[in-house]
Amino acid sequence: MNKFFLAALSCFVMMLGACSDKNTPEPQPNPDPEPEPEPGVEEVVPLKSIPFSKGLNLSDWFNVSEAYWFNPDVYTESDFDQLKSLGIDVVRLPLNFPIFMGQAPAYTFDNTFLAALDNAVNWAEARGMYVILDQHSYYGSRVFPEGYGEELVTSGLRQLAMRYKGKDHVVLELFNEPGGSYIEQHWYEMQQRMIAEIRNIDKNMIIIATAVGCSYKRLNEIPEYNDKRMIYTIHFYAPFLFTHQGANWDNLAIEKIKNVPFPYDAASMPAMPDEFKGTEFEEYYNLYPAQGTEKFIGEVLMDAYSWALSNNKLLFCGEFGTLTTCPTAERAHWYKTVCDYFSAYGIAWTAWEYRDTKVPNFGIFKGANIFESNLDVELINAMGLTLPPGYENGCPQVIYFDDEIPFWWNQGGKWDGYEPKIDFMCKDKPYDGSLNCIRWDIDNIWGGLVMTSWPVADFTTQYNAGASLQFAIRTTDTLDKLVVRFTQYKTGALYQWRNMTEISTTDGAATAYRFANDGEWHIISIPLQKLWIRGTQGTWKDAPDEGEEGFAWDCINHLEIVPEGNNNVLGKTVYIDNIVIKK
Repeated sequence: MNKFFLAALSCFVMMLGACSDKNTPEPQPNPDPEPEPEPGVEEVVPLKSIPFSKGLNLSDWFNVSEAYWFNPDVYTESDFDQLKSLGIDVVRLPLNFPIFMGQAPAYTFDNTFLAALDNAVNWAEARGMYVILDQHSYYGSRVFPEGYGEELVTSGLRQLAMRYKGKDHVVLELFNEPGGSYIEQHWYEMQQRMIAEIRNIDKNMIIIATAVGCSYKRLNEIPEYNDKRMIYTIHFYAPFLFTHQGANWDNLAIEKIKNVPFPYDAASMPAMPDEFKGTEFEEYYNLYPAQGTEKFIGEVLMDAYSWALSNNKLLFCGEFGTLTTCPTAERAHWYKTVCDYFSAYGIAWTAWEYRDTKVPNFGIFKGANIFESNLDVELINAMGLTLPPGYENGCPQVIYFDDEIPFWWNQGGKWDGYEPKIDFMCKDKPYDGSLNCIRWDIDNIWGGLVMTSWPVADFTTQYNAGASLQFAIRTTDTLDKLVVRFTQYKTGALYQWRNMTEISTTDGAATAYRFANDGEWHIISIPLQKLWIRGTQGTWKDAPDEGEEGFAWDCINHLEIVPEGNNNVLGKTVYIDNIVIKK
């Protein structure tokens, strides 16, 4: 019966369509039409939804405290390929305005800053990614300069609005975590004036506004700005005791607590440090049984979502995260909980942060910021991001050198008044089609090729999978011995061990790994599990005693190829290329 009814209804609709040209009444004029835009006036297109969903903060680029720390080339176009491969569709760029500005009253941005920012905007656009330009100025202890602060910030926002007018994928965020006594009193009127300045330039640029402090607790304070292209942002680091455990800045007492579990578990909860007594952290500690739960996170984010729903606003979380001092499994659990709620409530987000060289940090890497091998796999999966190719076999390849020095390590083996004679861009017959190789003229028995990573690198996965250190090498000189070794740096470790072997030419000493000095390229392949411990940095000890902790593959500080005091190799020349760890 139902099928018959549906079939008949279909036929009826088709018949109506066939007759529509004859029977459709003349369209009637709209009694309340939308006003036509005046000639030359920009039409405002209401923003119905947030056009991006998940991304990362690039906090280590424009968010510097002094101009001399700024490196415009910290990110390259290939970095944006890597970011895109994670499945993100937006990056947030914290910009410390005053560092890059000239004097009052113009506060003109520096051209080097603008050129690097143009690169970021263009690279994002080419990959279909949005870019949030976040005014992230910091005025020391959050004291906003009353005399010129608003003038400076507004000038910067005005310059960016003019520069990127009409670029649909550029989003302008007015102020990161506005705070301090002056802003407490004036923020919402100040924010209105900033919005008006941008709208005088671009009616359709997406603007991100916020409550004081980007606090989800203060959303109800935001007045009606009556803007059709607005997103509202919050930051989320709750519960603070978990997300910031071990924080080592500003002499906070929270540095004294470690291994706080999430979700809360009474059996594994560490005792409250004495330093907490009488401080705000004592309250954080006492509240943690109630706040260290998935339920608490869900309720807090539901309140924020309810505000957005009831006020017909678009909600975005510009920052959230936990420090790398959090236990690994619990850290991933927290991220999955938060990201699952974001997804359920339709809240777009950019996590704080992609990477940093400070330790600890909020990054998505396990130690060294090596995209090809050191991403925190548990964390990536918890956030719903995409693991890049190379991780699927359980042993991602680590590239120490292939045509150039990667950004994550720098050359050590030098000291005041001495730098090894090493050319990393040598064009003299590189290996197997490479563009460059390393030429090393050995001129010191203690210097050498020392590749220093910071933060320390975690190669536990590679070691457990049976990977090898491999490199190409050639020389016409006799080399009786060079030392190849990894060194560790582990905070608080009694001994900082070295894990090593030796190489030589075939007419040199009888070392573990030998190659002909015929001027041709030869491959040395050294299984990580075949290296042997010898001595330490600091207090000397040849080997760990029985039951004593040995070499730690999760905190590699150096890969070194060095003479180690061998006078016989002085004046010799060695070429090295394609240094990798792989299975």
